[in-house]
Amino acid sequence: MTKLLEVKNLVTHFVTQDGIVQAVNGVSFEVNQGEIVALVGESGCGKTVSSLSVLQLIPQPPGKIVDGKVIFAGMDLLKKSKEEMQKIRGSRISMIFQEPMTSLNPVLTIGRQLTEGLQFHLKLDKKEATRQAVELLKSVGIPHAEGRLNDYPHHFSGGMRQRVMIAMALACEPQLVIADEPTTAVDVTIQAQLLDLIRNLTLRLNTALIIITHNLGVVARYAQRVYVMYAGQIMEQGTAIDVYHNPLHPYTAGLLGSVPRLDEPRRTRLQPIDGQPPDLIAPPQGCPFAPRCVYVKPECKLKRLPLVEINSGHFTACLVAQEGALPWKKILSLK
Repeated sequence: MTKLLEVKNLVTHFVTQDGIVQAVNGVSFEVNQGEIVALVGESGCGKTVSSLSVLQLIPQPPGKIVDGKVIFAGMDLLKKSKEEMQKIRGSRISMIFQEPMTSLNPVLTIGRQLTEGLQFHLKLDKKEATRQAVELLKSVGIPHAEGRLNDYPHHFSGGMRQRVMIAMALACEPQLVIADEPTTAVDVTIQAQLLDLIRNLTLRLNTALIIITHNLGVVARYAQRVYVMYAGQIMEQGTAIDVYHNPLHPYTAGLLGSVPRLDEPRRTRLQPIDGQPPDLIAPPQGCPFAPRCVYVKPECKLKRLPLVEINSGHFTACLVAQEGALPWKKILSLK
């Protein structure tokens, strides 16, 4: 497969009154053309900051991309000027944000917000841009599309606003779409519809997709490969099948153990992950998960562990797994 995006050793910090927050600390991942990849982890692990760094959307100050490379279609995006990035965003890389009400401009009509990108990136005249805007709304399942162009965001429900965001993201047929928790603002009955819509449209356009989520159910159904993040670092990476059926990191096992399953009796208790994520102003010297890990070894606290390939394409940053033991699998199998 053709490699489309390669993020290498990305480091992003935020300067605060209390100190420097190391939000992303040496993250590396890649996405192939037409592939669906997931960044998974609990809130605050650095998923969203990583994606915003790719698009140079980090507010500076207080944020700063300290190190790393973001190679997209052979060019380093971190070396691009603001003007160059404006031409790339929306046309070649698009983003679906998790809260459409704050992402859509409340004082502009839906039609204006859709046609703006078409006119800017594709140089269409107003008539053709309007025609395409109607087709885009139809493609994402909005009824009476033509009559809704003059409506404002507050005239739409949460699910319909998110459909508009999907239409905007795919308007110029980008090579890559980043979906940041795209179903957060809608109820569970709409979530599957939106995710199916995103997947089907990106597959039709052969567009690569990055899904940012904490929902492992989403990953199981939609992603081909998975990167598990914790405290600004990648803890595990592999195919969705490998990560689900053979987790190589206790944090991944903890995430799987804390999710209810339909194939278990209702009386089965979930397995929470004890403790709290580390303070990213003063992160641990070694493995960031060590303070919460029941399998921790003294060596885990001394230095950061690199990702090591255990099976073909399946990597982990866990010393226990690298030494050949997977004690957490027994606990998961007992659930």
